[in-house]
Amino acid sequence: MTRIVARALPAVLLIAACSSEPITPARRGRQIYLSNCVVCHNPDPNLPGSQGPAIAGSSRELVEARVLHLSYPPGYKPIRTTHAMRAFPQLAGHIDEITAFLAAAAAKGAK
Repeated sequence: MTRIVARALPAVLLIAACSSEPITPARRGRQIYLSNCVVCHNPDPNLPGSQGPAIAGSSRELVEARVLHLSYPPGYKPIRTTHAMRAFPQLAGHIDEITAFLAAAAAKGAK
């Protein structure tokens, strides 16, 4: 599965580059989110998914801890107590982009 994601990510980013919209970190983060996270989280991160909670506005610290280490930042109380999530070490270089997308989604959801 990791190999598939690793091969698909450049293609997704290439497709995103063909659009007329500027390629911002949030836009790249959206593509990464749609390619990796919507299996469990809702395509709209303001809403809960089939297995994962709503995660719009999540801090960089939380995203990094969950995505890379399956842990939580010190003092964080999990929304759900399930342990279904797996680590995505191949996304280590994309935490800022994912966080930018989740921040943009939270701002859009607040309107």
